[in-house]
Amino acid sequence: MNFLQRLQLVPPLLFEDGLRLLNNPSREKNVKLIVRLLHQACLYLIWKERNSRIHTDVARPPEAIIAEIKQIIRLRLDPLARAQSLARAQSLAHREDSVLATWLSFFRSMKLDSLECL
Repeated sequence: MNFLQRLQLVPPLLFEDGLRLLNNPSREKNVKLIVRLLHQACLYLIWKERNSRIHTDVARPPEAIIAEIKQIIRLRLDPLARAQSLARAQSLAHREDSVLATWLSFFRSMKLDSLECL
């Protein structure tokens, strides 16, 4: 099962459908943020890999790129999750999962061999 299936999202087939998906990927705000960050990380690392192959003739295996995408997402979500926790504690808002907890819930039981980018 890939990432989008775990989020109960249908991968877009057309470019325009992909843009619509990014505009409003889910009703849950944490999932929205994760999908958008994932898209940005995929675009950035694909661009970075392309430049590396063109300018240095060095190619990394897909597994290395996927691992870097996962690391970038976790590193970006950690401070956001901490900020959510602080805001929740100060406002006594109802308990909801942090954005990092949402991310980890999708991958805790899943060995991620492939990650289909948007």
